[in-house]
Amino acid sequence: MIEFLEALGKNHKEWVQIAKNLGAKDYAEDIVQESYLKIIKYVDNKNVYSNGKYSKAYMYFTIRSVFINYIKLKNKVHKIQIEEFYKDNEFLEIEPQHLNKFTSSDELNREEAFWRLCEKMDNELKTWHWYDKSIYELYRDTDLSIRGLASETKISSVNIFHTLKKGKNIMRDKFKEDYEDFNNQDYNLI
Repeated sequence: MIEFLEALGKNHKEWVQIAKNLGAKDYAEDIVQESYLKIIKYVDNKNVYSNGKYSKAYMYFTIRSVFINYIKLKNKVHKIQIEEFYKDNEFLEIEPQHLNKFTSSDELNREEAFWRLCEKMDNELKTWHWYDKSIYELYRDTDLSIRGLASETKISSVNIFHTLKKGKNIMRDKFKEDYEDFNNQDYNLI
């Protein structure tokens, strides 16, 4: 299996380019890594790897499949039936009493508590050193992986990793109780 992975790794740039051509852009590297994990399951299959050669077509279809699954998950939307807003050939005004059919007060309380927790974390973030704050915000607010962030900012991925780890530990220590309250649905304690 090691020789199979080495053979696949020789064309890593080609796989990343295929993912980019499909539309993965910043996620191309992650899509390829996921594809490696998927394809490892089928190494024993002779259609994938035999006589020291692997099927490029199989790798292409695996990358495409992983990318399509990513797009499906990303674009998943909660749908509401329009008939619920349509009565006697007229559309109803969307008022809070109508919205309660679709969102319970528990969901609204959960969302309000979530945003209060986010606000507390943002206030904590304002007190950080500018470098730590910038790295943490870039990682949080963009879809870049640590590698992607390193290539965009020209900062070592190890340095970014340690900065993020330090920041996550600070956040975990300061907001552990609030997060537990959130998970236990004690929203009024946040």
